Amino acid sequence: MGKSREAKLKEYEALVREETELLMQAKTYRDANRIEFFDTAPNPGPNPLQAELLEAWLDPKLKVFTYTGANRIGKTTILTLIAYSVMFGKFLWSDTKLHFRHTEPRKVRIVGQDWEKHIKSVLMPELKKWWPKNRAVKIKKNNQGVDALWTDLKTKATLEVMSNLQDSDLHEGWSGDCVLYDEPPKRDIRVANARGLIDRNGRELFAMTLLKEAWVDREVIKKVLDDGRPDPTVFNVTGDIYSNVGFGITEEGVKQFEGLLTDEEKSARIHGVPSYMSGLIYSTFSRKYRDRGGHLVKRFQIPLDYMVDIAIDVHPREKQAILFVATDPKNDRYLCDEIWGNGNGKWIAESILRKIHYNSYRVNRIIIDPLSKGDSNNDESVYETISRILLGKGYVLETATKDKEQGILEVKNHLMGPNQQPSMFFFDDMIRTIYEIEGYMWDKDTQKPQDKDDHMMENLYRICLLNTKYSEPMDFLADYESEPAYTTGRDSLTGY
Repeated sequence: MGKSREAKLKEYEALVREETELLMQAKTYRDANRIEFFDTAPNPGPNPLQAELLEAWLDPKLKVFTYTGANRIGKTTILTLIAYSVMFGKFLWSDTKLHFRHTEPRKVRIVGQDWEKHIKSVLMPELKKWWPKNRAVKIKKNNQGVDALWTDLKTKATLEVMSNLQDSDLHEGWSGDCVLYDEPPKRDIRVANARGLIDRNGRELFAMTLLKEAWVDREVIKKVLDDGRPDPTVFNVTGDIYSNVGFGITEEGVKQFEGLLTDEEKSARIHGVPSYMSGLIYSTFSRKYRDRGGHLVKRFQIPLDYMVDIAIDVHPREKQAILFVATDPKNDRYLCDEIWGNGNGKWIAESILRKIHYNSYRVNRIIIDPLSKGDSNNDESVYETISRILLGKGYVLETATKDKEQGILEVKNHLMGPNQQPSMFFFDDMIRTIYEIEGYMWDKDTQKPQDKDDHMMENLYRICLLNTKYSEPMDFLADYESEPAYTTGRDSLTGY
C-alpha cells in the first residue's frame, strides 16, 4: 500500500524544515564570514572604483595606491578588505592569490586619525564587520582601549592600528608589507612608515577625502621619477559620491546630504575635488596609462604617415615652449615631443628642424604666437627669423589663433569625449607639458586662466583649434605635383 496523505504531508513538512534550517545555517555562516561573499548576492560586490583598485592590486609592479574622492565611496571598506587580503595572502571571495616576494607572515599597518572620533567609531566597526568568524584571531588592546594588534592564528600575520596624531617617533622602527592610511596622514607620519617598507619592498594605500594635506597630491598622487616622468609604480583611483550609489548608499540619501553643504564643500565631499584644486581647468586629465583608461602612453616611434602639428610660444625673457602633436588615422592626438629651453629665433627654428629630421615627422602645420611679430627692438622679428629659416627647408610658418576660450573647450573634448573616452594621449616623458596641464588653474578673481606656467597649454589649445583631420600621404603627393613644396610643409623627396 502507498503512503497515506497524512504521511506524505508530514514527510513534506520535515523536508521544508530541513531546508529552512540549512538556509538559516547558510545565512548565519554568510553573515559571520561576509568577506568570503563580498562579490556574491545579496551583497552588491565592489563598486566601480573599488573594482578598479582591486584589479590594480594584483599587479606586482604597482607599489603606491591612492583611493581618493568624495565622501562615502567605500574608502574604509576597501582599505579593510585589502588589509585582510594581504594578511591571508589572497582575496577570500575569489580565492585569487596575491604576489609576495617572501614566505614570512605578512605584517600590515593601518594608520587612522584620532583614537576616539575616527578609529573607535569608524575604523574599528569596519574591521570587526569584515573579519571572518571562522578564522581564529588574537586581539590585543592598547592603552587607549583600542583593539590595536590583530594576529591571524592561521598565518601568524599581524595587523597593527596606529594613529595619525601619535608622535612620528612611535611609527619608526617597524618593518612590514603594507601601510594603509584611512584619510591623509601628516607627511612625517608617512615618511616614518614608508621606511618600514624598504626591507620587504612593501606597498602603500592612501584611502582619503582630500580636504587638506596638499602635500599628498604633490608627492604621492603626482609623484615623478628623477627625470621628471610620472612614476609608473603609482596607481590613482578617484571618483565622486555617485560611484557608490547602489553599493551601500542611495541617490536620495546623497541628495539630502548635498543640500546641507556649501558650494565649496560640495566640490570636495560630493565630487571629490579638494579645495586647493577646485579651480583646475583640465580636471579630467588622468596620469593613468591608456590601457587603464588614462591619458599616458609609453613613447613609441611616430609612424611616417601620422600628421604632426607644431606650435611655438615665444617669450623674450623666459624659456621658449614648442609642442609637437601627432594625429593618427583615427584622428586621435598624441603629444609626442616638446622643446623647453632658452634661445633666440634662430635657435627655435633649428631645434624644430632637428626634431623633424631626427623623427622623420610628416609635418602638417607650424604655428606661432601672433605676438612674435611685434619684436620692434630688432630689425628682424622673432617671427621673421623663424619663418625665414623654416621656409628655407620647405616649411611655412603661420600665426596661431588666439581664441583661448574655444581652444580650452576643444582640449577638454579630446581629454574626455561624449562617449567618455579620451582621444588625446601624452607620451609619459612629456615632462613640462604634463607638469603644466596638472596645474593649469582658473584665476579666482578674473575667472580667466592663470598667466603662470601656461606656455605648453597655450600651444595645446592653439593646435586643437587647427582641428587637424588625418589624410593619406598619397593625397598630399598628388597635390605636390602642382604646388610648391613649401605650401604643404613636405620634404621634397619623401612627400612627408
